[in-house]
Order: sequence, then C-alpha cells, then structure tokens
Amino acid sequence: MATLSSLVGGGSGGGFTDGARNATEMWNSYGSYTWTVPTNFDNSIALKVYCWGAGGNSGIDDSSGNSYGGGGGGLAIKEVTGLSAGDTVTVTIGESSNGQHNSRGGITSFGSHCSANAGNDGEYSSTPPSNPNSTGENSNPQQNVQSGYGQGGVGVGGDINRRGGQGGTGGNSPGSGGGGGGGSAPHPQGHKDGYRGGNYDSYSGGSGASINFPGSKPYTSYCGAGGAGTAGPGSSSRFSATTYRAHSGHGGAGLNGAGGRGGSANSYSNAWTFACPAEDGHGTAIWGPNHIFLGGGGGGAGAATKQSSERCGTNAGCGGPGAGGGAAHSYDGSNDVAWWFGGAGGVLGGGGGAGQYSTGGSGGNAGGAGSNGYDGRVGYNQQSQNYNAWWGSQRGGDGLIFIQYKVT
Repeated sequence: MATLSSLVGGGSGGGFTDGARNATEMWNSYGSYTWTVPTNFDNSIALKVYCWGAGGNSGIDDSSGNSYGGGGGGLAIKEVTGLSAGDTVTVTIGESSNGQHNSRGGITSFGSHCSANAGNDGEYSSTPPSNPNSTGENSNPQQNVQSGYGQGGVGVGGDINRRGGQGGTGGNSPGSGGGGGGGSAPHPQGHKDGYRGGNYDSYSGGSGASINFPGSKPYTSYCGAGGAGTAGPGSSSRFSATTYRAHSGHGGAGLNGAGGRGGSANSYSNAWTFACPAEDGHGTAIWGPNHIFLGGGGGGAGAATKQSSERCGTNAGCGGPGAGGGAAHSYDGSNDVAWWFGGAGGVLGGGGGAGQYSTGGSGGNAGGAGSNGYDGRVGYNQQSQNYNAWWGSQRGGDGLIFIQYKVT
C-alpha cells in the first residue's frame, strides 16, 4: 500500500525535508507585503519562487452576461540568485476584479523577479498580457475557444511559465440556465497548464477543474456532476431528476483522499422529504521546503427535486486541496425552484457551477469561479473596502506566492 511519504519523498526530487532547502514562506491573501531576507539565509542555494495569479470571477451579473466560469490564474516558477541577508522584496498578491463579471483582476508578483496574470472573468474575452510569448507557444490556445471568454492567466518572467485553465461554457436563461465550472490553476510542478472547467447543461452547472483533470459536464439536464479530483475526474449521474427523486455524481478521487459523495433528494406527495447531503472532497496538502503535494478529492455534486409545494435538495460539496468544487442543479423552470450552491474549489481548484437562480462556487487560491445560469452576483473584493458588499460569491481566488529557501 502506498503511503503519503512514498508519494512525495525520496531521491533527488525532494520530499518533506530532504533536499537542498529547509525553510518556506507563503502569502495567499490580497495585499502588498515586504519580505526581508533572513540573517541566516544561505545564498549558495537559489531561492525558489512559485507565483500564481488570481482566478477570474463568474461571467454573470443579474440578467447580464454569458454565465461562463472564470479562468484560473497563471503560474511562474523561478530560481532567484544574488540575494543577501537583509535584502527586501515586495510581495504583491492580486485579487479578482471588484464585483465584476467582465474584467480581469490584479497581477501577483515577487518583486521584479517574476509575476503572474489573473484569469479572465467568464464574460471577458481580452487576451491576458504577455500572450503567448511568456509561455514559449506560437499562439494562444484559448483565444479561439468559446471566443476567448474566461481565459486563464499566464506566468511572466519565470524559468517556467504556465497558463491557467479556461472557465467552462454556461447558458444565461431565467427558465433553464446553467453556469460553467471554474478553471484550475497550473500544477505546482510546472509541467502542464491548468485545466478547463466543466460545461453546463440545461438547469445544471459544470463542475470545477483540478490541477490534474478538467471539470465535468452533466450527462443531461437536471443532474449534477462532481468536481475533478487530483487522481480522477468527477462523475455525473446518468438520469435526470424527476418530481420525486434526484441523485448526483461523486467527486473525483484524490491522491490521498476520496472524492466527496454526491447528494440525493427525495419527496413524495407533500407528505415527506429526505435529502442526503453532498460531501466535501477529502485529502491533504503538504507545502514543504523541497516539494509541494496536493492530494484532494473533488466535491460531490448537489441534487434537487420538487413536488407540488415541496422543495428538497442539497448544496454541492467543496473540493479538497488542488481539486474542484461539485456542481449544483435546479429542478423545474424559471424561479419556481429551490436555490442551491455549487461547491468552492480547494487551493488552485475551480469552483462548481450551478443552475439558474442558484449560486456558483468560488475558486480556491488562483482558481476560477463557477457561475450560475441566471440572476447571479459577484461579491466585491478586499481592495474596495466595501465590506457591506463583501459576500464572496462567485469570485475567483486570490493569488498565491510560495517560496522555498535554505537557512543555516
């Protein structure tokens, strides 16, 4: 049986503490910070920087927008030399746009050494700066997909620069809309780009992407798809919900934790209701001095049904570290439904989408937000300092910077 240490440890690849570096720092909330190089800093070993941009918001604002999911932030990885004890570096953590569905958030940077752009909001199609030069590609592969909406950000100035995943497609309709799932940020190993959020179906959202798998599209209308895990994609239920019953898909497996169970809902002739809630994805994360391990499972999908005056259902589950949130669906048309939440993404994971009048899940750090199918709102950001409007809904995650270095 594989153990956690066998998955992340051993050899020259590093693990919990083996390897050249033995100290870490992390910043993952909007703001400007100053990092002072420690007095016992060993400059014979390069400092290693991981810089992720913020995720994009959902592409819906009340009745306006396309209901696409937000793109994941870009990633720059750089080994920095030439630092000495007492030197200072300005660390800037960007956040998604301020209550917008058609813009892009601020840049995340580690001094002048490297930076990463935020992902696009779902309704924003402008190509992020430094495309495609920083990634070494001949062209931007997301520019002509769904007309460029919900593109992922890119890393700039790194030894490795990667692109965030694109948000999934949505459909804006008060009668039968559904929101796209959020795209994921790139894997911390830097060997691949982020993944795309799941596409919607009628009354149903697409699920959030993980660092290893794309989000899932519901098999058909009136059903839910689980969020992508770090070891497998989320699943969708095979059948649509009916007047009396609904069951939804499980979250994808995690590298060291199960995906969340999908929800179910039952009602009968205004006599009784019963719901089994969706589960959050399981699993853990290790942010070590020589390795980063994210092992989360995807969030289970929510379920909903309706019988006459009864409303029965569940919110979707949230993703574990590196994983996507589960999607939620509505039952019946217009606003004559019970309203549910898509699951939030874990760190670097995308949020799950939701049906009309429900609410998509926000992205984890650097993950794109899931959208809903109609009448959704995006919460304001910290920069606005409008805390009366700080409700956090359908927002891309703040950027994240993690450094590994050696002290004596």
